[in-house]
This record gives sequence, C-alpha cells and structure tokens, in this order.
Amino acid sequence: MRYVAFAALALVGITLIISQDASAQLAGNKAFSLVGNGFAVSENDISDTSVDLLFTTNQMNNTIDFSLQTGVIVVGDNDLNISDLSGLLLHKGKIFRIISNAADSEGNQFTVRILGRIIDTAQTDSIYSLTGTLTDSSKKVTKLVFTTKVSEFTIKTTEKTSKSAITVKILKGSSNPGERTYIDQTAGYTFKFFSEDRITIPVGGTITFVNEDTVSHILKSGTANYGSRHKTFDPDGKISSGDIQPGQSWSVTFDKPGFYRLFNENYRWMDTTIFVTSETGSQSLGSNIKPHN
Repeated sequence: MRYVAFAALALVGITLIISQDASAQLAGNKAFSLVGNGFAVSENDISDTSVDLLFTTNQMNNTIDFSLQTGVIVVGDNDLNISDLSGLLLHKGKIFRIISNAADSEGNQFTVRILGRIIDTAQTDSIYSLTGTLTDSSKKVTKLVFTTKVSEFTIKTTEKTSKSAITVKILKGSSNPGERTYIDQTAGYTFKFFSEDRITIPVGGTITFVNEDTVSHILKSGTANYGSRHKTFDPDGKISSGDIQPGQSWSVTFDKPGFYRLFNENYRWMDTTIFVTSETGSQSLGSNIKPHN
C-alpha cells in the first residue's frame, strides 16, 4: 500500500469514488483519507517523511472533532503508528489542529502536534499544508512539514434502493505494473489497480469484484503493516475471497459500519479502502461480513 500511495502522490494522483457535487474540504460527520509527503527536520538531520490517516469527523453542536481509524507517520525508515488522535476543525474546515500519540516498532513513544491549512480545493479532493512537531520521550523535537491530499468517502447508491450494489473491476495488468495497462490519465497520472479504490456504501451494501486481469487474485481484509518491506498488510481473518479467476467475480456484503481495507498479498501494491456508513453514526469496525461466490 505504501508503494502505491507514495508513487501516486509523487505524480499527484489518488483515485477516489466520489459524487459529482461532493467537496473534499473537511467538514463534520464525514469520512476522509489524508495522505502526503514532506520533510522532517531535526537538529542534525533532514529526512523524507509521509503521513497516511483514515478518520471520521463528528459534529457536536458547534464543535467538530476527529475520530481516528488508522494512521501512520513515516520519518526516514522509522514507521510511527498513530493512536489517541484528537483534533478540531476551525474556520469552516479551512484550518484544523490535531494532537496524537505515536509509537515505533521498538516501543519508543512520541507526541505529534500538527496544524493544517487549506491551500486548494476541487470536487474530488483538497490540498492542505501541514506543519507540526514530533516530540520524543527525551523532549527532542523534530519539525514536520507536509503537503497532503484530503479525500472524502462519499455514498454511491442505486436509484431504487438505499443499499448500494457496486461493481469494482480488478484492472488488466494490475498484477504486472510494468505493462502500464492499469494507468488511467484523466487529470495527471492516476495509478489504478481497481476501477474504484475508494468506496463508500451503506450498511448492508454489496460490492462485486470482477477480475479483468490475466491471472487470479485473492482479496483479504487486514491492517497496514508499515514496518515490513516485504509484507505491507497483516490479514485480520474477516474477509478472504479465495481465488478469483480471470473473467470471474466475487461479492461481499458488509453488515457492520466502519473502515475496511482489502489487499492482495501476492501483489502488495494492490489495495482498496471501503467505508461502510451507518445512519446511527457509529464508526466501529464490525465482523459480520457475508461473502458470496
């Protein structure tokens, strides 16, 4: 996943499933992804850095706060998993502040403080500049500077039912990026291994994956494993498609709200994120998932 996200950002391309009238500027009671690259500046070093967050925003009266699903900040070769994130939206989503804890694979603890300001908007995404600090347990401070793309997950439903039935294609050539048949150039290069790789459906919605590639694919659910150079996800055992042969399809129904990430462990650059909405506003992950062959 990190390979795809970083390469796509370098060419200014993240593929989203979004309605024509949607705006990705931060607002209350919605779900977003935030990905970006930048620099980490310490007293003796300057390192490349990146950020990848999935979160929802919850509005209570006049206050809008953040609820983190997953998140990581990478500083050089050190991956920091984000936890206990809190934040506020200000000036109608044009500015936000967040604070969180973070920990690396060795258990070292950090505090992250970030201020984001919007610098450009479009129908499909918004660009925010982020500045902040990363402070370790010895009070050593590293300055963080990012340019990030914020993308909203929006609902795509059928006309006659409130439950979505979405078809997603596994694109030809996804198993072999060298063929470049998976690249779609719309507004700059967008790396697409799935026809839709940011998906939102209501609870009870079904997604059908159609394999248009020349080899079989196996989709599993899991969590991002940024500490590994060879295995970018850890399966959670909730979803496994089995072999989807070329020309065949596989469907899965989601009966619990929350974020789900599907990946292909044989082709680690392939993954897609699904946000299952709930009318009650609950964003907790569920395990009541029904695969259909």
